[in-house]
Amino acid sequence: MDEGTQNTPEVTEPTPGRSPRGVRISAARIVGVLLILVIIAGAVAWLRFIHTVPVEGPTAYVDIRPGDSVTTLSQQVFALGMTSSPQALRWYWRLKRGGSLREGRYALKDVGSMEALYQLLASGPPLTVRVTFPEGYTVQQMATRLQEQAGISAAGFLKAARDDQGKLLEGHLFPDTYDVLYAGDAAEVVARMLGRFADVLPSDWVAQAAKRGLTGDQLVRVASIVEKETKYDADRPLVASVIFNRLAKKMLLQLDTTLGYVLPSQGGFYTYAELKYKSPYNTYLHPGLPPTSICNPGLASMNAAAHAPASTYYYFLAKPDGHCVFARTYAEHARNIQLYLAGGS
Repeated sequence: MDEGTQNTPEVTEPTPGRSPRGVRISAARIVGVLLILVIIAGAVAWLRFIHTVPVEGPTAYVDIRPGDSVTTLSQQVFALGMTSSPQALRWYWRLKRGGSLREGRYALKDVGSMEALYQLLASGPPLTVRVTFPEGYTVQQMATRLQEQAGISAAGFLKAARDDQGKLLEGHLFPDTYDVLYAGDAAEVVARMLGRFADVLPSDWVAQAAKRGLTGDQLVRVASIVEKETKYDADRPLVASVIFNRLAKKMLLQLDTTLGYVLPSQGGFYTYAELKYKSPYNTYLHPGLPPTSICNPGLASMNAAAHAPASTYYYFLAKPDGHCVFARTYAEHARNIQLYLAGGS
């Protein structure tokens, strides 16, 4: 090898491959693509999560009852086919930091988004229904009607309709028309009915009871009997006077209506054997008033009990037309029975 050759630098071929800068650019692109895919997947998941399907028809509602949880509610709307998951509403509720649930029925018609669903259930007005309790209804009848018309458990109402000693508040739940939350709180309905009773109670109620040697609750029992025994307001005061006259003479009241509280009659009549039915509500056997009211009286019967006129009547009879006829002696009463129950008017 000559000297010129020895001084010539060796030329080498470049190694195939990417430069570090090129590697960094490619990695950034991959990361970017992956990030875009993650964003797209997240967006798809979010859209699926908040997607709701509007529901229609008579079942397009949910009922939130006392003690229900957001989890239970979330499962309800999923069961209706409204959300994509049994947990969707629950997760959204937590995301929105929603508060506690409010009882009632909520109509879901035209609710087209998760946000609208949340706003309805978190702060929207629940449905209310108007329920009328006729005068003379018992607490049991009120409970049945409330369940049928307002979706409030009859058992829950009967549990709430008791005093501190567990005694049924018969006679003290004023029969009226009430707007109540559908599937709402039974205790709230009872409180309103008690409040209405206190509002309409004659101001001299306790004084009038004391004048007759009765407690306020005993006078309510009299009003409940008047309610059940009469059809027309004009007859109520004299019927009340008959009750007071018999009590004063320590006569048995002998009223079918008190027995009817515990023993249903056949067509409004009792057999001789049934009149011997052993119950403190059987005023054919037990003297004085029954142990509780036999219904929830209306205002006319309450006023009649509080302000019954003095009379000399000890008997009364409801004629076929519903009006009452009164008698001073049993002989007069027997004639009335013969006259009016034999088809007269």
